[in-house]
Amino acid sequence: MKKYLFLLGHQPKISTAEIQAVFSLWKIDFEKMLLTNNYLIIQSETEIDCQKLMSRLGGTIKIGEEIDNTIEDFLLVNQPTGKIVFSITGSKAQKEALEIKKKLKLQGKSVRYIEANNTATILHNNLVEKQGDFTIINEQTFLTKAIQPIEEFGERDYGRPSADGKSGMIPPKLARMMVNLSEATPEDIILDPFCGSGTILAEAMSMGFTNLIGTDISEKAINDTEKNLAWLQDNHKSEIINHKSKKIDLNLFVSNVIYLSEILGKQSVNTIITEPYLGKPLSGRETEEQLQIQAEELAKLYLQSFISFSMILKPNSTVTIVIPCFRFNNDWIRINCIDKIKKLGFEPVSFDQDEYLLYWREKQYVGREIWNFKYQLLM
Repeated sequence: MKKYLFLLGHQPKISTAEIQAVFSLWKIDFEKMLLTNNYLIIQSETEIDCQKLMSRLGGTIKIGEEIDNTIEDFLLVNQPTGKIVFSITGSKAQKEALEIKKKLKLQGKSVRYIEANNTATILHNNLVEKQGDFTIINEQTFLTKAIQPIEEFGERDYGRPSADGKSGMIPPKLARMMVNLSEATPEDIILDPFCGSGTILAEAMSMGFTNLIGTDISEKAINDTEKNLAWLQDNHKSEIINHKSKKIDLNLFVSNVIYLSEILGKQSVNTIITEPYLGKPLSGRETEEQLQIQAEELAKLYLQSFISFSMILKPNSTVTIVIPCFRFNNDWIRINCIDKIKKLGFEPVSFDQDEYLLYWREKQYVGREIWNFKYQLLM
């Protein structure tokens, strides 16, 4: 049995659910040992390819594997020549580092300790390649085997040719998490019916999905998506898994969501992953009445969308969708549409004990509820 440590992102519940979804998809059996603050420790009989796993995830900052020997002994074996470079994260990191540095110097080694307070420091000092980044938690020591590809995410977010607030603001990391939470398989036909500038489709493409459909009521959004996905294929082929062995079947249409069945045909799709319109941008000065009115208007849009989904989805299909909620004082104003959606044949799939996952940062006025629904054709 091997133990692995996951440093989770700023939404630990979503990151944990994403890891569980990928393990389920990859048929990896594991036991959850510890979930505290932003750390998850799991134990598995299956040896995990940490680099491969990290290339799949969107909500994990780094992955470590437990080592049995001491850090100084590990460094002597794995950095036998030249200056030893290492970093430690943990409650007593600096104290531990000074002791290790002293022991190594007594053996005639030149040593440099780096305070790696973020992923960028680990990346730019090549600490993963040098096998020199460690995390100590609950008296267990983990060697960092993989870190989040922050530069690739940044390039796909800020380097793409077409992006603006109106044609899609979902962060690429969240888009990737949603693709994973859907547990879509490589054979699935993935539809984003509110594709904006194509962020969800771009993340799905970079993960190796090849049957992709995007629709949006805005012609500009479809043009943006087309440009962004062409740019991704032309400039980031190394990030697109299986891009050489599989042809990408991409179809983009300008369409109102209510006309999807006329364009795509009935029972033509088995996975929908989307973030629809979240309402007007909020300043935080809105009254409760104004937010309630917006919530009621969006409830109609979401219900119409699910009616349309019921016509194009195959039985036992999945819908992974963001439904917004609005912060008012210390409470949330939510979209009242779930009961009506259930009556159409869509059953929520819970994440452990949670019916949905909330993606939200402090000082934001709009939260994103992430829902998974299974669709069963009503007789």
